[in-house]
Amino acid sequence: MTQPWPHHHTDGSVHYTHCRPEAVEALPAAEPVRPDWRRRGRGVLGMLGASGFVAGAIWFAMLCDPSVSRAALPPSADVCTNAGHVARVWFDAETARRARVAEAPHQHAFNSMLLWYRSAEGQCAAGRTQEAVRSFKAIERMIAGFDANRADRDEADE
Repeated sequence: MTQPWPHHHTDGSVHYTHCRPEAVEALPAAEPVRPDWRRRGRGVLGMLGASGFVAGAIWFAMLCDPSVSRAALPPSADVCTNAGHVARVWFDAETARRARVAEAPHQHAFNSMLLWYRSAEGQCAAGRTQEAVRSFKAIERMIAGFDANRADRDEADE
């Protein structure tokens, strides 16, 4: 380490440092630089060109690979929709009924059937239509048994 050097200030105070004092010459004032319009114009044109290229690529991708809408398909073509229609209507009605009723019996059975129904919908979305159709048919049989048991309970209560 070097010897400490004293720095004397105009107010009479002194502080010590280990850095050697340097005589710093005043730097010349910087002249204002005029912007280069040609260079700036090239930058703007480059940004516009890049934006246009990206927009063209997006449109090219959209037009070459259009998304497929299920609305364009005839109803008979969508096997999953036809297979799950009865279950979907029943679950919508039963869910609305259970929302109105304060205490619905056999909630656990309904929840497990609802999980099975959601699983069948997931199979449809994944393209496993044969498994989904089998699941929907099994759910429809469970719904028939569930409704028959409810009718028997209602008759027994009356």
